[in-house]
Amino acid sequence: MLKKINASLGKIETGLLCLIVAMMIGLAILKILLRYVFHTSLLWSDVMLQHLTLWLCFLGAALATCERRHISIDVLSRVLPKNITRWSTLIVDSLSLLVVAILAYYGFEFLGDEQQSPAVLIGNIPLWWAKAIIPLGFVLIGVHLILQIGLWVSDKHNQENEENQERARAD
Repeated sequence: MLKKINASLGKIETGLLCLIVAMMIGLAILKILLRYVFHTSLLWSDVMLQHLTLWLCFLGAALATCERRHISIDVLSRVLPKNITRWSTLIVDSLSLLVVAILAYYGFEFLGDEQQSPAVLIGNIPLWWAKAIIPLGFVLIGVHLILQIGLWVSDKHNQENEENQERARAD
């Protein structure tokens, strides 16, 4: 079940990433057309592209965490025995979760400060809505880490059950 939740969340993130890339391409093309064909521009387009890039980065990081393709140092997995490597994965995931929790906390603090700003993105849309991905991105990464820790625990439990069954058969 944890794998299904992780995979479903990954599919949603993939869909959002595709939508954001399409929006960025469309906005860039529109910006070029308006500038060179109609000799005008959208005042908010640069700010929108900057914030879409921010969304792209955070959703990409969450998806990388979902697929266990985030930045990692695999020296331990090459040097240490498999039993110890499994434990090192748990330790790294737990420490990562701690760091992500701290970053999410300060991201929410930052977002609270940004809500005081009168800046708007387009029309009446507050600019802080675009910056909401900062704490939410860290929360998404944290959810994936929690799911992976849960998968580790359930895999460990399954391994112990299999070992116990093998011992019972041998006796």
